This record gives sequence, structure tokens and C-alpha cells, in this order.
Amino acid sequence: MEEWKNRQDIPFVTIVLAAANVVFFLLLEITGSTDDGLFMLQHGALYGPLVLEDGEYYRLFTAMFMHFGASHLMNNLLMLMVMGSRLEQAVGRIRYLICYLVSGAAANLFTVWFYEWRGIDAISAGASGALLGVCGALFGCVLRKNRRLDVDGRQMLILMAFTLYSGFVSSQTNNAAHISGAFFGFLLGLILGKGDNDARSATFQNYS
Repeated sequence: MEEWKNRQDIPFVTIVLAAANVVFFLLLEITGSTDDGLFMLQHGALYGPLVLEDGEYYRLFTAMFMHFGASHLMNNLLMLMVMGSRLEQAVGRIRYLICYLVSGAAANLFTVWFYEWRGIDAISAGASGALLGVCGALFGCVLRKNRRLDVDGRQMLILMAFTLYSGFVSSQTNNAAHISGAFFGFLLGLILGKGDNDARSATFQNYS
């Protein structure tokens, strides 16, 4: 792609995350069916009682790389490649990976709490919490005026609003993960999204 002018511009972490999602999906499809909720539960999907009562906290992370069916996977991959590559370019690979994983895990943890509070007995999986975290972080970077980010704030708000609306009109969408992921991602974007101007200013002021 033209925007990838050199090796430093290649969204390496985004590509690895996308590949991990695809590989995990294919492995699950080979050994069973990703449309089978019980099968998904047995292989790491999110389920509140198992997290809270049995201490299976790894599900907060494994569920991020699991998807119910090919269409669920493809929709998330498209969003990951478009938005993830931009955030990775704006904040760097390590900060981007932290944002993705922390947003996703926090969104899943909030989902567990919310489902328990509402008495909802549901199995959940998908990268949506992490991806909404990426969108929220991009908006946070826009507010921080990150010079490496060529994204309009209004476009980000429209995209997030459309994504959240799409979730609300679908009875099977984990809206708790969407909303909380966007919120935590936004906070991380404000913290991690320091732009070039901020970095030079901090150096000039000698961190005082």
C-alpha cells in the first residue's frame, strides 16, 4: 500500500493480531463448530460464573480471539485492519498492543460484571470490545492532536455511533463490551496517544 512507505510504516502488530484471530478460528472450525456455544465455552469463550466462581480469568483474553461464525470474524477483521493500522501508526506498536489487549480484557471484565448484575446467562466471544477500544483510543488521540494521525474527530464519532447503533438493533450483540471497550480505549488514547508536539514540549520543559 502507498501509505506504507517503509518497513516502519507496516502495521506489524495489526497483521499479527489478524492472523491470530484467523488461525484460532480455523483451529476451532477444524476441531468442532464455532456456531456451537457449548463447544466455544469449552475452548475459552467468556462465561461469567466460570470467571468469577472458578477463577478462569484467562477467558478475558482468549474470548477476544474467538468468533461465532465466519461473518462475525470477517466483520471484525475488516475493522481491525482499517482502524488498527491507523492507531498503530499513531502511537507505536507497543502502546497499540497494550491498548488493544487492555481494552478487550477490560470490556470482557465489565461484561462479566454487567451480566451477573442483570442476571443474564450468556456465553460471549469476539474482538469487538478490543476493536471499540481501538476506535475510542483513536478519538482520544485526535483530542491529543497526535500529528501522526490523519483522522477527523467527527468521522470517528460517526463510526463509533454507527457501530454502537448496529449493536443495539441486534439482540445477540454484546453491547456491554462495545460501550465499555470504547470508554476504556478512549481513556487509554488520552494516556498513550501523546503526539510528536507533546513529546518535544516535554523534552524542552525537562519534565518539570
